[in-house]
Amino acid sequence: MLRTPSDFAALSVAPGVTTPLLGVRHRTVPTTDSSAPLRLGIATSRKVGNAVVRNRIRRRLKSIARELAPQVRPGAEILVGVRTAASTATSAELRAALTDCLHRANLMEIAS
Repeated sequence: MLRTPSDFAALSVAPGVTTPLLGVRHRTVPTTDSSAPLRLGIATSRKVGNAVVRNRIRRRLKSIARELAPQVRPGAEILVGVRTAASTATSAELRAALTDCLHRANLMEIAS
């Protein structure tokens, strides 16, 4: 997980891709370990909804990221910006949006 402000700041200037539900900024840190874990940060604004809605979306995205992590390149750092439309999206729609962003960012090693 990305937790420190410096981690988020480093990714705020990274290249990104967007969908109507999510915006993803990414970078790949060089690593010699082929099993380096996926580092993920999730940014949800109050515009998305109240705390219950924001936390539900975060939990869903973390679960989806855990499932997709083996397919993501080692050393990947990803910042997911949640858009307002995600508040009414299903888990399947969130998974499709995140998978689409990762494919377009060339971070997926194998097709899912």
